[in-house]
Amino acid sequence: MDIQIPKLPALPRLPAIAVSRRQALIAAGAAVAVIAAAFIGWTLFTEHAKEQQVATFANHIAASESDLSRVYEKISAHMRSVPKNPAPAGADASMRELAAIGDYGRAVTAYHRQVIGADTVPEAYTGAQSAYIRALDNLNRAFSLWSSAAAAYDIKEYTAATDTLKRADEAWREYAAAIADYERELRAAEAGETPPPA
Repeated sequence: MDIQIPKLPALPRLPAIAVSRRQALIAAGAAVAVIAAAFIGWTLFTEHAKEQQVATFANHIAASESDLSRVYEKISAHMRSVPKNPAPAGADASMRELAAIGDYGRAVTAYHRQVIGADTVPEAYTGAQSAYIRALDNLNRAFSLWSSAAAAYDIKEYTAATDTLKRADEAWREYAAAIADYERELRAAEAGETPPPA
């Protein structure tokens, strides 16, 4: 028995849509307006995001400086308390205090280096961020060397202790240079300029 496949009914033809020149221009204008609005919206969004990134970065720098100021206070108090010619017991106590400050400073700088290093900043601020991270790295090294010098002193390796303190002084100078670079880069970023060479 043959199977008869029914014929599909003819689909009705859709009428052609007549578009006048005026309607085409209106449609094109509406499309341009939508694209312009999307572009302006995206620009405003990205500018706001950049401002938020800069604000977060600034807050993290401020927190770092606040914590470091407490470290500097400890250093100043320690330096004022050390007599010019301390007795052996006094020298031992002074070096133990130096080691404690070194450990504390190392923990503070490592923490803030991690926080600031994780910040996402606009391209104009990457130089400032990099310089500040370099400053923290140098300061961390200085504190580490203080701890090492105290350890060398504790085992009566006085020459090694003195040499290590000299290296710590060099790390402090490199920290100061990096902070100067940070301030220069930051001023340029805020002014929208290329920073001058160091």
